[in-house]
Amino acid sequence: MTKPSWKNLVLTLEQYRVLMERKRWARINNERVRYKDLVEAWGIKQHHMATAVFRGIKQYDYILWKEQQ
Repeated sequence: MTKPSWKNLVLTLEQYRVLMERKRWARINNERVRYKDLVEAWGIKQHHMATAVFRGIKQYDYILWKEQQ
């Protein structure tokens, strides 16, 4: 099994988009980001999901930024 790292991403770009949408919605509504259902549905460890929400994934942030231009 390969170890997740910045070169070996755990989340796909589409999954990251869903997380960023939830983060945006939570910020607008002054709520916490809820992603427990996604952890179970996607089979990803909670730590990886929390890290992606808190720190972001720079490669994906750059792709999303380029798409907005």
